[in-house]
Amino acid sequence: MPERADGHRSLTSAFTRAALSTCGRAKTKFLSVTRMKRPTILYSSSEIHTRIKSIFAHPNANDKRVALVAYVGQRGASFLPHPDGLRIVCSPTAGATHPDALRDLITRGAIVEFSDALHMKVYWSRQRGCILTSANASARALGIAGLKEVGIWLPPGMLDIDRLIKYAQPRKLTSRELRKLDHQTRRFSKLHGQSYYDKEPAREFLEWYKSPHRTPWKLNWSDERVGGTAKAAKEESRTEYGVRNPHYWLCCAKGRVKPDDCLLSFMLARDKVTEVRWHNVDIVVKISPKEKGFYEKNWPYHAVQVHPPSDYPSPPFRISSQFRSAFRRACVRYSFEKIKTATSDEPSLQLLKLIREEMGK
Repeated sequence: MPERADGHRSLTSAFTRAALSTCGRAKTKFLSVTRMKRPTILYSSSEIHTRIKSIFAHPNANDKRVALVAYVGQRGASFLPHPDGLRIVCSPTAGATHPDALRDLITRGAIVEFSDALHMKVYWSRQRGCILTSANASARALGIAGLKEVGIWLPPGMLDIDRLIKYAQPRKLTSRELRKLDHQTRRFSKLHGQSYYDKEPAREFLEWYKSPHRTPWKLNWSDERVGGTAKAAKEESRTEYGVRNPHYWLCCAKGRVKPDDCLLSFMLARDKVTEVRWHNVDIVVKISPKEKGFYEKNWPYHAVQVHPPSDYPSPPFRISSQFRSAFRRACVRYSFEKIKTATSDEPSLQLLKLIREEMGK
């Protein structure tokens, strides 16, 4: 009997342990599924970044994705995976939303819109839920050693994205508004210092050429070198920026060049194109005819760059050795006369096409 009783107890224990084990596994599985359907607090920038990738990356054809995010920083595209088909609504605020990041996203298939005074940060997927957070799409918010951010993930169906879109009142992004943001961004960088941004390497010309809503720039040619700086330019530089001797200046006609313009300057003398470089315009000042040596009747204004090139944002594209050669050949094909007699300083479509052709050789 004792043996039978022990054996019975053993058998009972085995069944009990098995039942409890099965129940435990079922409970664990139930809790795991439950957690997936419950809101989840995201306690750091790293957790937010990881969850954004999980809801945006590798979408299927039936998913719909929206980012209602106040600011898209210069490296913002790095934090919005698989942008093809992604709807992005952001605020066109200089110093916070960077125009080049928007161009990159548009090139890769994103639908970008503007909303004034937008400050919310919502990353939404119809099938994978959404994130409400303090973090913008920027390296400062989501990058390594970035700002201290927090957020919450909500499961699908909890947030009415259409209601938020209606509240944001987005409008279509236009070339005109993007060019305006370009100018405002350059001005912001000069006022607050380039260190505010993580300066990105300049793109190649062909990358610029193929991009939608291209970063604007202008041409400026000279046929002689003049040493020194005009008195009027020095005075304006000292008054506006506290710099007695500005870095560089170029002659220009009235109304052709404005502050914050980016000029591709070059020497055009003896039927040769030389000294191709970028010039950033801080001030435009009228030169008196009395300043002989600096005054030119047809170009009585000076476009002045106050600081050295390192203090300015990256130019529209890099002046590589390949570009220099292509630009020289394109100018010859286009004709120097057309360049000199042009009524606008913006490069013509024909000249740009010739540069592109020469770059391909």
